[in-house]
Amino acid sequence: MQAPLKKILADLMSSKGRSILVILSIAVGVFAVGLVATSFSLVKRDMAADYLAVNPHTTRIYTGEFASDLLPEMRTVPEVDAVEARYNLWVKIAGANGRQYPINLDSIGPLDKIQVDQLVFEKGSPALADGEIYLERQGAEALNLNPGDSVDLVLNDGRAVTLRVAGTVHDVMSNPFKFTSKTSGYVNHATMAQLGGSVLNNYLTVVTAGSHTDAAHIRRVADRIAARMTENGIPVYNVNITNPGQHPAQSIINTVLVLMGALTVLVIFLSAFLVTNTISALMGQQIRQIGVMKAVGATMAQVVGIYLGLVLAFGGLALLIGIPLAGLASMAFSRWLIGMLNATPLPFSIPLGSLGLQIFIGLVVPVLGGLIPVVGGARCTVRQAITSYGLVSSGKPGLLDRLLEALPWLPRPLILSLRNTFRRKSRLVLTLATLTLGGAIFIAMFGVRESLYLEIDQSAAYYQADVNVEFTRPYPLDGVQAAIDGTPGVAAVEGWSTLRANVLHADGETSDQIVVYAPPAGTRLVDLVLTDGRWLLPTDGNAIVVPNQFVNLRPDVEVGDAIVVRLNEVDTPFTVVGIYRMAGNYPSPFTYIPYDALAKITGTAGQVTSLRIITDRHDPARQESVLNAVQSRLADHQFDAALTTGGEFIAQQRSQVNVLIMLLLAMGVLIAAVGGLGLMGTMGMNVLERTREIGVMRSIGAGNGTIFQMVVVEGALIGLISWGLSILLAVPITHLLDIALGKQLMTIPIVYTFSTLGMLVWLAIALGLSAVASSLPARNAVRLTVRDVLAYE
Repeated sequence: MQAPLKKILADLMSSKGRSILVILSIAVGVFAVGLVATSFSLVKRDMAADYLAVNPHTTRIYTGEFASDLLPEMRTVPEVDAVEARYNLWVKIAGANGRQYPINLDSIGPLDKIQVDQLVFEKGSPALADGEIYLERQGAEALNLNPGDSVDLVLNDGRAVTLRVAGTVHDVMSNPFKFTSKTSGYVNHATMAQLGGSVLNNYLTVVTAGSHTDAAHIRRVADRIAARMTENGIPVYNVNITNPGQHPAQSIINTVLVLMGALTVLVIFLSAFLVTNTISALMGQQIRQIGVMKAVGATMAQVVGIYLGLVLAFGGLALLIGIPLAGLASMAFSRWLIGMLNATPLPFSIPLGSLGLQIFIGLVVPVLGGLIPVVGGARCTVRQAITSYGLVSSGKPGLLDRLLEALPWLPRPLILSLRNTFRRKSRLVLTLATLTLGGAIFIAMFGVRESLYLEIDQSAAYYQADVNVEFTRPYPLDGVQAAIDGTPGVAAVEGWSTLRANVLHADGETSDQIVVYAPPAGTRLVDLVLTDGRWLLPTDGNAIVVPNQFVNLRPDVEVGDAIVVRLNEVDTPFTVVGIYRMAGNYPSPFTYIPYDALAKITGTAGQVTSLRIITDRHDPARQESVLNAVQSRLADHQFDAALTTGGEFIAQQRSQVNVLIMLLLAMGVLIAAVGGLGLMGTMGMNVLERTREIGVMRSIGAGNGTIFQMVVVEGALIGLISWGLSILLAVPITHLLDIALGKQLMTIPIVYTFSTLGMLVWLAIALGLSAVASSLPARNAVRLTVRDVLAYE
């Protein structure tokens, strides 16, 4: 065996604790990269396959009621591959816990006849009879409902109808219950009529020919179908084209990918810092060995080769640990995320690109991280090396030494701990960099979480009603107000109108879909954060206030510009008077116009499509009791409506970010572990480096308690200093994450929030890590005898 290889193996085995720390430092980076790269490669692959397998629609066209005998004509429209029709209705489903959840009902025919947005049968009866319902599998599982069970649906008129669960199906287009607390159900046409719907249809699902991602092309084909429907006397209310060719949860996937990718880069930096720090300490410890090797003829290149070979050995062993663990973790994580998003996973495999990236992180990054300390140590001359006795001299007294001399009343062990902390400034800087970066990211995780919740609460302020009533069609305001007059708990009522519309582009053909809210003049229920312009005035005519999402779609539009809005197939110019801030990634931007303007265009003066109710108390229990009372009165007067509470809206919005919060906290724990590992490595190296010093202290009477206290206090000081620096660094990191997550998840940078809770939690963690990381080296220091240190090299 050649001498360099013997040297590498000897260094690996001579100090197993040091070797384990270096290997774990590298393995953490390999693990993090493997977890993220493999997981998201699998998630994107599996969800794309799940989506494409069901022949997904490229557009949905919502219309008035029509019979299925119109479908053959719609299939003759040029560039149409497939068209199907269904009736859609939102009601509520009663869970076993007594809560009610929104359920999106569709009327369907036999499963094997569905061509667009196909449903994948899971279990139960393959045929659907009258009085039966298929439930989407994730909702059925969450509500603990199985084939053969009975389930209660609460209709919009307040009636409860009991159906038998015929089976469960998988619908790629369904709302993931674990994200939204909403689910989907499927009944035949006869049952739909019993639930307040119709045996007819009210929307089309269309697959267009050609590109499935070209929104302009899809719009042209959809407009042809809409024109045919209009020619047949069927009103067209909305043409929905949202992210064509993409899985409905693609925005969530992209958000998680950005988050995890950014944090992984930071974990790699932490890992590289650990390697640099540990190799630097190793070179300092072996300075005399370097001198001996040079004395017997070793060149600088040979010395560098030996220690870089040692780094490669560390990296190779780290790969043996990191790659299998990353594979197991990515399999569990990807299947969990795919399950949360309600997709079906394919057989697990590790992509070659992910494997190559892990090898790069395990071998190349450590070499780059260790190159500077290795070259620096190899430059040491023979005279410098062989005159080192392992007793580190402080050299000329520095500012800290002079300061400590001015405080003679401090205990001697504390003075030694303070001096030792700042003795190796380069090592201290690397250790502090590792702990500070880890702490800053951890604090930033809490800050981002609070920022997300703040955005949701701020957006909820735009809908300050305690109870929202959405009618299936316009009703006279006087009539619905009379129906609920005197309802206990109702403090105030506002009548609104809501309509889906399209804003035309300059060509007059393509358009962007919007939701138009028309509140009454002087409404008290809208408190927008305006970024430009103003809110609607009672004297406004055709004025419109748009959100930042609309500006993202139409960057050419500014305050004062005129846009053409198609309302019920009537094209009307509106002037943009204000732009407001709206968090959320909604399919269609929410815009506001005066009620009188909408009523004049649509001919619905005195009619409303929704009520906004303010209760005398705003707690969830009061909201629920008022909802039940209002629902009963509206049903008595034959008004068809769906009701929700303000508390439900906030809960649904928060549930969509809770998974991100879980990921943030999981990454925070991983980062805390990396920081603790770095501190443990530093303290271990400090004790090894000062082995002879500890022997000298022993020889002049230092006891076990003194040495133990000296090491532990040194670790605590490093932890406290890193905590203070983490607070400062957390500010820009939180800002960066807020910008990245905001643009991906909510289309705008989310509001910055500094987390006091995160700061305090990291203080506790930093002190805990310091205690744990320094206790083992302190115990090793206590066990050293004078005889041990005299024999130490």
